[in-house]
Amino acid sequence: MSAEHPSKQAWETHYTRPKSKLSYPDENLVRMLSKIDQTSSSPTALDFGSGSGRHCVLLKDFGYQVSACDYSENSVHSIQESYPWAKASLLQSPPYPFADEEFDLVVSWGVLHYNSPDLAKSILAEKYRILKKGGYLATSVRALGDTHLKAQEGKIGASDLKGGATWFYSQNDIQDLLSNFSSFEMGYTERTPLGKLEERICHWIFLARK
Repeated sequence: MSAEHPSKQAWETHYTRPKSKLSYPDENLVRMLSKIDQTSSSPTALDFGSGSGRHCVLLKDFGYQVSACDYSENSVHSIQESYPWAKASLLQSPPYPFADEEFDLVVSWGVLHYNSPDLAKSILAEKYRILKKGGYLATSVRALGDTHLKAQEGKIGASDLKGGATWFYSQNDIQDLLSNFSSFEMGYTERTPLGKLEERICHWIFLARK
């Protein structure tokens, strides 16, 4: 994505902070991957919007050949240094430099909602294109009701990503986005940060099959 993307600078700064270099995978993604009956002898996976690279390790542990991509130079450099076995690349705007039906699995954890709705649809269409027939997309998206990002008029107010952009999704929004997939399962998660019972971190999670 280009430097004009509304959240790019916020994420570049975010990935210079040690606290942003997460090491442990999201437990919901671990459960999703456990549901996939992978039949390929050498399955391929793309960690799209890979951030700290924490899910690259998880994908490797599940037996995937791992590629990773992000629009943050700091993210990509960190992955190249920490996980040299993952094929990491810097992205620009769609279309992306991946072949049709290249991957058995695309993981996109906490990514779509930082893009405008129109751009999110274009990104999702690209993910569909690069998935093999029968492949899976595992995703989390911020849900309506989230207050943790302190967003106002699409701008994030939370200190970690202040100035970045975000959008929130309803259940119907997610179902519309996934209409091209042959099947999908959805879930919803909500939690409060430690010591901040008044805040809500809300996500839709889904596993879709092409």
